[in-house]
Amino acid sequence: MAKRGKGARWVATGEPIEPLPAGDIDAAVADGLSIARFSAVLALKNRLIVAALRDDVDFDPETAAVLAREVLDALAREQDGNIDHADDVMERLDDEYDDEGAARHEHDYKARDSELLAARRRVYQAVAEGLRADAADPEALATLIESARSRAWDEISREIEARLDATRRTEIVVDDDYLRQRGERMRRLREFDLWELADSRYAPKPQPTAKETKEKGKSRRWFR
Repeated sequence: MAKRGKGARWVATGEPIEPLPAGDIDAAVADGLSIARFSAVLALKNRLIVAALRDDVDFDPETAAVLAREVLDALAREQDGNIDHADDVMERLDDEYDDEGAARHEHDYKARDSELLAARRRVYQAVAEGLRADAADPEALATLIESARSRAWDEISREIEARLDATRRTEIVVDDDYLRQRGERMRRLREFDLWELADSRYAPKPQPTAKETKEKGKSRRWFR
């Protein structure tokens, strides 16, 4: 994989930018895809948690694949928006942007920046194409789904452990009453604590009815 050289690549000096080496563009594409794919994992993780805890939907590989494709498509469309913006700026460079002095920031374009904008456009295009290729690749989808599911279960596990640790610090006396009430405590954890986690962190909604919250203990089916 190509690596970008050290030092700022986009700092304006007041001089026309030289054509960027193909290796630099390849490295920028690789970086962009890496960031976009990680964003896809996080976005899908959140959707899996909401589906499991709030919507009480059983995990299904085909449904998860649909969600993964939606996430990848949304990220690809973001790149499409970047392409449109670059095209718009490039079309107006000669007419609306002066070519005097150094740029004050990376979006203060000059007429001489056409080479830079063209390079950025190539990166946006390649990242969008890579994301859409992932959406059509069963192996890439499987990798994305597994990474998101693993992170989702880790997050829920940490939340449960934190609550249990807080309970332990209260120095509970394990007696006959404690043992008899264990089933009720577990029911409350399933029906209320995990529901609250999903509802407050990912998709706030009005308080559910008693019927909607009944038997909410199926969340782990998403992460087995």
